[in-house]
Amino acid sequence: MTQHIAAEKSVGIRVATAMLQMGIEGLPRNYELVYEAYSGANSELTKEFIAIGRVKSQRALDELGRKYLPHHHEESVLSKTSDRMRSQMSTFMNLLEEEKSSLTDYGKIIDQASRSISIEGEIDRDKLVNSIRKLSEATEQQASKSVAMAVEARQQAASLDEVRSDIDNFEKMKFVDQLTGLANRRAFNKAIARIYANAQLPMMCGLGLAEIDSIKQLVSVGEGNDNGTNDRFIRHVGSLLHAANRNGEFVARLDRDRFAFLINSSDEAEIMRVIDGLRLGVSSRPLISPKNGRSLGNATLSVGVAMSMLADNVAQLMDFAEKALAASVRDGGNRATLYSGNAQPGANRDWMIYRP
Repeated sequence: MTQHIAAEKSVGIRVATAMLQMGIEGLPRNYELVYEAYSGANSELTKEFIAIGRVKSQRALDELGRKYLPHHHEESVLSKTSDRMRSQMSTFMNLLEEEKSSLTDYGKIIDQASRSISIEGEIDRDKLVNSIRKLSEATEQQASKSVAMAVEARQQAASLDEVRSDIDNFEKMKFVDQLTGLANRRAFNKAIARIYANAQLPMMCGLGLAEIDSIKQLVSVGEGNDNGTNDRFIRHVGSLLHAANRNGEFVARLDRDRFAFLINSSDEAEIMRVIDGLRLGVSSRPLISPKNGRSLGNATLSVGVAMSMLADNVAQLMDFAEKALAASVRDGGNRATLYSGNAQPGANRDWMIYRP
């Protein structure tokens, strides 16, 4: 685990140094963009970031950010949505004005027909026939306009539903990992913060931190160790986690080959059963090379698990899970380790190992 911590610190230093050297303004959206590029979590983003050239204008950075980190450009999305809504409402208001004018004219014709019929004495046949004809024509025209208005109203309603769906999807995308479709680190930070939101009554759950075992060796089999293959392998693992997560537990990709699970239960055995199910799902199907159809191997996961009731805060919970993950890796990988706070004095370990 110290290697992962050191790697993350290293990336942070590289990001700050790179931004300074390239004259990139220290905006939060710039920092996250450069961090994503240097961490290698998304190889396509990294390629396009490099392709911009050494001198990177804010305009070029924002164009890249809108593509890969749209949550930082929410104002532009909302502005476009607002413009679209104004245009639609303007069109609809014009139609309503036309309908209002049409109804006024229709009302006048009805009034004239009504007066011609209500006149006492001998009724002028020609005037009556003419009034009926005008009323009939006006009624048909009004009915036709009303149908057109109803159609337009339905179209407007559909457009509003589409806009609302776009906004909902945009909001969701803030918390989705683009490579796997799982929750992202931002969603994980939000979810884990809720555990100790009430310090007196923390949520009862288990946190699992996982990493793919020997991913470099796996992706290099017959393919070469390139970012494209690495991304395909991680996407493959993400799809297997989706399929194995039958209970709808919280599953997130944190970065590179690391994932996190939040299992809502106070039963350690139940939590380990769910996590073992996720592990077995990941190893159930190999990644097939698109180049030659050969198997690139089955992924396996090392997992460290910590129970929320053993920790006083998020940082401590993460630390316990990291320790358990380190034990899984050290003992050969492809296993889940549960951190235990019941270590006996003098014991070499303060965790228990669970194997399927």
